[in-house]
Amino acid sequence: MDERLEPSHRAAWRDAPRKTPMGLFEAIYTRRSVRKFLATPIEFDKLIEVIKAASYAPCAGNLQNWKFLLETDPEKIKDLYHHTLEQEAFLTATAAIIVVAETEEAEKFYGMRGKRLYAIQNCAAAIQNMLLAAHALGLGAVWIGAFDENRVNDAYKIPSVARAQAIVLLGYPDETPAPRHMKDIWYLINFIRYGLKYHRAHLIVHDLSKEWARKGKQWRYQADAATKKLQERLGADEKEGVKGAVARKGKDFFKEAQANARKMLKGLKKEPKKRQKKRRR
Repeated sequence: MDERLEPSHRAAWRDAPRKTPMGLFEAIYTRRSVRKFLATPIEFDKLIEVIKAASYAPCAGNLQNWKFLLETDPEKIKDLYHHTLEQEAFLTATAAIIVVAETEEAEKFYGMRGKRLYAIQNCAAAIQNMLLAAHALGLGAVWIGAFDENRVNDAYKIPSVARAQAIVLLGYPDETPAPRHMKDIWYLINFIRYGLKYHRAHLIVHDLSKEWARKGKQWRYQADAATKKLQERLGADEKEGVKGAVARKGKDFFKEAQANARKMLKGLKKEPKKRQKKRRR
């Protein structure tokens, strides 16, 4: 625990929950960016828990060359609205965390690659941890990368040896974003070299459920095509459907059969009278 924290904040840190109510994969698959928040302030212990999760992210050489600037004043967060392409999330967020990379620290150990790449990668991993932790704690969050660096540097006294990488806005969500449309995982996986994909690669890892889903889709398509052809033959419209068309055709057939039977009965009744007339002659 950081001894520089105020006594009340130390207690919050000590008593902060260590178990999240959501599983890892559930958090990964259900996390969405939230851009509209309730006015309810976030408990300090939850904010500390989110930042602590960020600090446990992997980083090059375990440098941990990052700083997290915590802002909980809604008015100051709103002041950033005009320096962030006027993104409306700043108008309702109740907390903001500015993620800062100490780029010169990375350069000391890894040269320009450390400054230009590793420092960014380290902070990106920390931000991902932060977003997942916030979601697991029932908070909404959004990763903001578009902002005026000079204005943010001036407002928060960020020195030239460091660089603001992102602003993470937090709050209790006031919206439920729709699930994302995800690309098929086999479209994203290449084998051996870039661009090399296997057709029906799921069979390589014996994922037969994928094959059955593909077959099922193919069978549904064939069934729909057969149904459409049958509808055309029966002269059925979409509203009536095949079942209705078959019932209608059955009624028509039954009526026609009844009419033919009546004609035959009438013919049989007239025939004996004709024979009687012939005998009299």
